[in-house]
Amino acid sequence: MRKSLSALTVFLFSCFLLPINIAFANEQNDASLPKNAGENTDANHGSHNIDILAGLPKPPFIIEKNGAGLQLDLIREAFISVNHKVNFTHLPLGRSVSGFKRFNADGIATLPANYEHPSIFVSKPYITYQNVAVSLTDDDLSIDKIIDLSGKSVVAFQNAKKFLGDDYNASVSLSTNYREIAAQTQQIEMLFSHRTEVIILDINIFKYFVKSHVGGRYNQSYTIHPIFGERGYAAGFSTEQHRDMFDQGIMLIKEQGVYQLVLDRYLQ
Repeated sequence: MRKSLSALTVFLFSCFLLPINIAFANEQNDASLPKNAGENTDANHGSHNIDILAGLPKPPFIIEKNGAGLQLDLIREAFISVNHKVNFTHLPLGRSVSGFKRFNADGIATLPANYEHPSIFVSKPYITYQNVAVSLTDDDLSIDKIIDLSGKSVVAFQNAKKFLGDDYNASVSLSTNYREIAAQTQQIEMLFSHRTEVIILDINIFKYFVKSHVGGRYNQSYTIHPIFGERGYAAGFSTEQHRDMFDQGIMLIKEQGVYQLVLDRYLQ
């Protein structure tokens, strides 16, 4: 009887010690790991997701359907080079700054390089747009400089007045009809359907559309008026850390040749 009680006592005591020993072993193992090991933080470059607000589709820069496009690929590759992933949310360019806080986003894909805002840290310019005026050749419009837009009906991309400067603003204030449209394919449709005389947009957006839409009214001859210089555009971020990571990533993909590969993929 005594032997049975002794055996039972040893068994119960062992059961009591077992969880203590396991807990101690786990504590020792945790102590041997670096601080924050396994956590999803910027500090250790884990698989942290960066949420970026991008504009509406404007191929070849933004192709929402496939999550592709020249601009999205550059942003994606820049963050991949510093071990981060990117999620894109699409909304009109004119709502990107107001939506920045509303959606608690980490960044904005497109901002003027000289943009200033107390809550946004602006990157170095990472992409160039070549805005142009386009008219139908049959209209025989003389547009050699920005002031020549005066007196004409003009449809521009959203926020063009903010991006294209004072001379542009002064000229379009004298146009017969001026509109800014978020969906840039609609601009091109309006030109070829004779609902406006001039459209203002990036030359690559226009050429990409014409290349993928042949026949019918798109066979009309058009004239490109290069009245604007190239303009660099930046991204904006909610923290200096994300801004600096992005700038570093763009520098790395340029050094590695990835940046040029992305350009060639969409602009050749």
